[in-house]
Amino acid sequence: MAHEERRNMSKSTDASVDNCNTEKKSAQEQLIDANHEIEELRLQIAWLERSYE
Repeated sequence: MAHEERRNMSKSTDASVDNCNTEKKSAQEQLIDANHEIEELRLQIAWLERSYE
């Protein structure tokens, strides 16, 4: 299960990079997107840490 989640996280990150490269975004939009992705990753880390306890 954790392996599948890591694979999904990798795909999500790759997709985000592709989206940034193909679309011209303002610095403000990129910052908002980055902060959103950071929050999602924090939640995923917290969930993974919880599963090890």
